Amino acid sequence: MNIYLEIFGYIGTALVIISMMMKSINRLRIFNISGSVISTIYSIIAGAWPIVVMNVSLIAINSYHLLKAYLDKENKQKGLEQ
Repeated sequence: MNIYLEIFGYIGTALVIISMMMKSINRLRIFNISGSVISTIYSIIAGAWPIVVMNVSLIAINSYHLLKAYLDKENKQKGLEQ
């Protein structure tokens, strides 16, 4: 396999691992989404479909929770302004 593709895959893996070291849950989710997107692209190219399914699931779960946290924050701010 192409060395640049391998490096690309390792970058995705590193971002997912680094995300687990974050103290802020939002930063964890952002790093995890970034790593999962890269890993998904790598897995599609490599034909590793079970890994694609896992990463797409992680992207969806983390995106949902980030959006929910954002909307909750917006709702709290609107409640304070009224």
